[in-house]
Amino acid sequence: MEMVDLSRLIYDGMPKIPILPEVHVQKFLSLEKGHPLNVTELSLPCHAGTHVDAPIHIVPNGKSIEQLPLDAFVGPGAVIGVKKKGGEEVTAKDLEASGVPVNRGDILMLYTGWDDKFDSPDYNLHPYLSVDAAEWMVQKGIKLFGIDCITVDLPTPLRPKGFDFPVHKTLLGNEVLIAENVANLGSIVGKRTRIMALPLRIKGSDAGHARIIAEILN
Repeated sequence: MEMVDLSRLIYDGMPKIPILPEVHVQKFLSLEKGHPLNVTELSLPCHAGTHVDAPIHIVPNGKSIEQLPLDAFVGPGAVIGVKKKGGEEVTAKDLEASGVPVNRGDILMLYTGWDDKFDSPDYNLHPYLSVDAAEWMVQKGIKLFGIDCITVDLPTPLRPKGFDFPVHKTLLGNEVLIAENVANLGSIVGKRTRIMALPLRIKGSDAGHARIIAEILN
């Protein structure tokens, strides 16, 4: 059985969307300081690192992360590769042209290569999904969409005043979950996989940090 870890390492000060609180990973207790145990303290917003968005993130009265069934996070995986420059959109035509079969109930992952820029300031100026690409996914009947960028929507530096997150609305409004900051997709582009994207059960939360893994089937 070959498995690939699609999750980002969590570490102190890791990159995140600028408006979010900082990520802190520190020792609360330490053997080196004479404590009987090592105990690590973690503080991070739910939308930093690899995570899964729940509908309540943008849908009034939508489901929160712990209200979603387990089968929403596990399923056949389809992985499409589309390389774009920062600030360029990935369209439905791009996804269709990939030739990768996408079936109802799939978990669809999009490899843009942008995860290589995770520790660079360029990470915030990434490719993004067009609304018609999101609508294409809804029509395909996928259950979850993941991307190796910090968000599926227009990059933060390019957003006009009053930006209303149309891709989030299209996907989450149709209960297509979203995984962001996915990693290591390049090695499984075009391969059929079984993907597990299990988020933490956080009461009332709009997202949950996730350890996402892919089991390669072919």
